[in-house]
Order: sequence, then structure tokens, then C-alpha cells
Amino acid sequence: MMKLLTEDFVQEQIIKYLTSKGWGTSLKSKTLKEHGVDIKVRNDKFPRYWLIECKGDASTNAKYPKSHREVHFNLALGQIITRMQTKRRARGYKYGYKYGVGYPASFRDLVMRRLPYDVCYKLNLYVFLVDEGGAVEKLEWRDLKNAQVKAK
Repeated sequence: MMKLLTEDFVQEQIIKYLTSKGWGTSLKSKTLKEHGVDIKVRNDKFPRYWLIECKGDASTNAKYPKSHREVHFNLALGQIITRMQTKRRARGYKYGYKYGVGYPASFRDLVMRRLPYDVCYKLNLYVFLVDEGGAVEKLEWRDLKNAQVKAK
């Protein structure tokens, strides 16, 4: 049986992953009771930011864990979309902010089925999947496209 991953665990692992990749200046991580984006981090060398919303697995008490996963999938997407910057920079919107949603690896099939790759491309949206060992996989629109084309 797969270990259930909490939102805090997903968030912590994504922070470790980003820090190892040179993202760390002005890292802001919120607790479950705070408002705002879950992770906001600036690149150490460039004025670029990640804004990431994270969700965890359903608790062991959840009556319908599959429904819980669907709701949290949609909730994270809605939260990150409402935090997207609409002001365009001179070089284009993709140069200032990168957006992400972070989920446990148990969300993989749902992400592959339900998140259109072209939407990710247009919104500069990435998906972070965290496994029970803490390994993080970052998926961009090309990864989703490859998986979705194979599935057809």
C-alpha cells in the first residue's frame, strides 16, 4: 500500500528540490493556516520567481479518496490561476514568473488525463509530483504532451 503524503510533506520536498536547482533567494513558504501561495521563491541568479500551490493525499478517514483527489486537483489549479500575474513584461510573461502545482505521485494518472498540455504551455504552468521517498519530478507541457499523445 502506498504511503499517504501530506500537503506539508509535498511542500517541503518541492522546496528542497528547488533549492538544489539554484532557487532560494527570498524563499517564502506558508503554513496551512496562512493565506496566499504555498511556495514563492526567487532564482539566485535571475529575477525570476516560482509560485506554487501544493496539495496532499486524502486522510485515511476519507470516505471517498478518489473524489478527494479530484477536488484537490481542481482546487490547486484554481488557486494558482487566480494568483497569476497579468502584467506583461517587455520580454514576455514567461520571463518573470513560473507557476506550478505540487501533488503526491498518486495524482499522476489524474494529471495526465485531465491537464491539457497546451494550457500548461500558454500559462507557463508546471506540475511537481512527489513520491513517498521525497523524490520530485517536474513535468512541463512537453512531458504532458508526450504522455497524452501516447495514450491516444
